[in-house]
Amino acid sequence: MSAYDQDLAAWAAEQAQLLRSGQLAQLDTEHIAQELESVARSERRALATCMSALLALLLAGQYQPERRTAVWHATIRAERREIRQLLEESPSLAANLSAARWRDMVWSSAFAEVVTETGLDALPVTCPWSLAEEVLADGWLPT
Repeated sequence: MSAYDQDLAAWAAEQAQLLRSGQLAQLDTEHIAQELESVARSERRALATCMSALLALLLAGQYQPERRTAVWHATIRAERREIRQLLEESPSLAANLSAARWRDMVWSSAFAEVVTETGLDALPVTCPWSLAEEVLADGWLPT
Protein backbone atom coordinates (compact mmCIF):
# COMPACT_ATOMS: atom_id res chain seq x y z
CA MET A 1 0.00 0.00 0.00
CA SER A 2 1.38 3.39 -0.98
CA ALA A 3 1.85 6.40 1.29
CA TYR A 4 -0.98 8.02 -0.67
CA ASP A 5 -3.36 5.23 0.34
CA GLN A 6 -2.15 5.03 3.95
CA ASP A 7 -2.17 8.70 5.01
CA LEU A 8 -3.28 11.35 2.53
CA ALA A 9 -2.24 14.26 4.75
CA ALA A 10 1.27 12.89 5.27
CA TRP A 11 1.56 12.08 1.56
CA ALA A 12 0.50 15.64 0.61
CA ALA A 13 3.01 17.19 3.02
CA GLU A 14 5.75 14.96 1.64
CA GLN A 15 4.87 15.85 -1.97
CA ALA A 16 4.89 19.57 -1.13
CA GLN A 17 8.32 19.22 0.46
CA LEU A 18 9.66 17.32 -2.56
CA LEU A 19 8.35 20.06 -4.85
CA ARG A 20 9.85 22.85 -2.75
CA SER A 21 13.21 21.13 -2.58
CA GLY A 22 13.27 20.51 -6.33
CA GLN A 23 13.22 16.71 -6.05
CA LEU A 24 10.88 16.39 -9.01
CA ALA A 25 11.89 12.87 -9.98
CA GLN A 26 10.63 11.57 -6.63
CA LEU A 27 7.15 13.06 -6.99
CA ASP A 28 4.10 10.81 -7.13
CA THR A 29 2.89 12.51 -10.31
CA GLU A 30 -0.10 10.25 -10.99
CA HIS A 31 -1.63 10.88 -7.57
CA ILE A 32 -0.74 14.57 -7.71
CA ALA A 33 -2.61 14.82 -11.02
CA GLN A 34 -5.60 13.00 -9.49
CA GLU A 35 -5.64 15.36 -6.52
CA LEU A 36 -5.44 18.44 -8.74
CA GLU A 37 -8.35 17.15 -10.82
CA SER A 38 -10.23 16.52 -7.59
CA VAL A 39 -9.69 20.14 -6.53
CA ALA A 40 -11.16 21.36 -9.83
CA ARG A 41 -14.19 19.06 -9.46
CA SER A 42 -14.68 20.24 -5.91
CA GLU A 43 -14.70 23.89 -6.99
CA ARG A 44 -17.24 23.15 -9.74
CA ARG A 45 -19.40 21.24 -7.23
CA ALA A 46 -19.26 24.12 -4.76
CA LEU A 47 -20.43 26.54 -7.45
CA ALA A 48 -23.20 24.17 -8.53
CA THR A 49 -24.36 23.68 -4.94
CA CYS A 50 -24.51 27.42 -4.26
CA MET A 51 -26.21 28.18 -7.57
CA SER A 52 -28.76 25.43 -7.08
CA ALA A 53 -29.56 26.73 -3.59
CA LEU A 54 -29.92 30.27 -4.93
CA LEU A 55 -32.17 29.14 -7.77
CA ALA A 56 -34.33 27.13 -5.35
CA LEU A 57 -34.75 30.19 -3.13
CA LEU A 58 -35.70 32.38 -6.08
CA LEU A 59 -38.08 29.80 -7.54
CA ALA A 60 -39.83 29.11 -4.25
CA GLY A 61 -40.14 32.82 -3.57
CA GLN A 62 -41.63 33.46 -6.99
CA TYR A 63 -44.36 30.86 -6.57
CA GLN A 64 -44.92 31.33 -2.85
CA PRO A 65 -44.59 35.07 -2.14
CA GLU A 66 -45.21 34.47 1.56
CA ARG A 67 -41.68 33.02 1.67
CA ARG A 68 -40.21 36.44 0.91
CA THR A 69 -39.18 37.17 4.45
CA ALA A 70 -36.14 39.01 5.77
CA VAL A 71 -34.41 35.64 6.20
CA TRP A 72 -35.21 34.73 2.59
CA HIS A 73 -33.66 38.00 1.36
CA ALA A 74 -30.61 37.56 3.61
CA THR A 75 -30.08 33.99 2.41
CA ILE A 76 -30.23 35.12 -1.22
CA ARG A 77 -27.62 37.81 -0.51
CA ALA A 78 -25.41 35.25 1.26
CA GLU A 79 -25.61 32.77 -1.64
CA ARG A 80 -24.79 35.53 -4.14
CA ARG A 81 -21.77 36.57 -2.04
CA GLU A 82 -20.58 32.98 -1.86
CA ILE A 83 -20.93 32.54 -5.62
CA ARG A 84 -19.10 35.81 -6.30
CA GLN A 85 -16.30 34.71 -3.99
CA LEU A 86 -16.00 31.36 -5.78
CA LEU A 87 -15.89 33.15 -9.14
CA GLU A 88 -13.28 35.64 -7.91
CA GLU A 89 -11.06 32.88 -6.55
CA SER A 90 -11.49 30.70 -9.64
CA PRO A 91 -12.49 32.90 -12.61
CA SER A 92 -12.52 29.91 -14.97
CA LEU A 93 -15.68 28.72 -13.19
CA ALA A 94 -17.61 31.57 -14.84
CA ALA A 95 -17.72 29.54 -18.06
CA ASN A 96 -20.22 27.25 -16.33
CA LEU A 97 -22.75 30.08 -16.12
CA SER A 98 -23.22 30.06 -19.88
CA ALA A 99 -22.97 26.31 -20.38
CA ALA A 100 -26.41 24.91 -21.13
CA ARG A 101 -25.68 21.46 -19.71
CA TRP A 102 -24.40 22.89 -16.41
CA ARG A 103 -27.31 25.33 -16.17
CA ASP A 104 -29.77 22.48 -16.79
CA MET A 105 -28.08 20.38 -14.10
CA VAL A 106 -28.27 23.08 -11.42
CA TRP A 107 -31.83 23.98 -12.42
CA SER A 108 -32.88 20.34 -12.19
CA SER A 109 -31.46 20.17 -8.68
CA ALA A 110 -33.18 23.41 -7.64
CA PHE A 111 -36.43 22.31 -9.27
CA ALA A 112 -36.42 18.97 -7.43
CA GLU A 113 -35.71 20.70 -4.12
CA VAL A 114 -38.59 23.14 -4.55
CA VAL A 115 -41.03 20.43 -5.65
CA THR A 116 -40.08 18.29 -2.65
CA GLU A 117 -40.20 21.20 -0.21
CA THR A 118 -43.38 22.86 -1.44
CA GLY A 119 -45.36 20.22 -3.29
CA LEU A 120 -45.75 22.65 -6.18
CA ASP A 121 -45.77 20.96 -9.57
CA ALA A 122 -46.60 23.80 -11.98
CA LEU A 123 -43.03 25.06 -12.14
CA PRO A 124 -40.90 25.80 -15.21
CA VAL A 125 -38.84 22.76 -16.17
CA THR A 126 -36.06 24.94 -17.58
CA CYS A 127 -34.49 27.97 -15.99
CA PRO A 128 -36.32 31.09 -17.17
CA TRP A 129 -33.61 33.47 -15.98
CA SER A 130 -30.15 34.44 -17.11
CA LEU A 131 -27.68 33.28 -14.48
CA ALA A 132 -25.13 36.04 -14.95
CA GLU A 133 -27.40 38.98 -15.76
CA GLU A 134 -30.36 38.26 -13.48
CA VAL A 135 -29.80 35.54 -10.89
CA LEU A 136 -26.45 36.91 -9.70
CA ALA A 137 -27.42 40.59 -9.92
CA ASP A 138 -27.73 42.28 -6.54
CA GLY A 139 -31.30 43.22 -5.86
CA TRP A 140 -32.78 41.21 -8.76
CA LEU A 141 -35.76 39.07 -7.83
CA PRO A 142 -38.18 37.17 -10.07
CA THR A 143 -41.59 38.70 -10.58
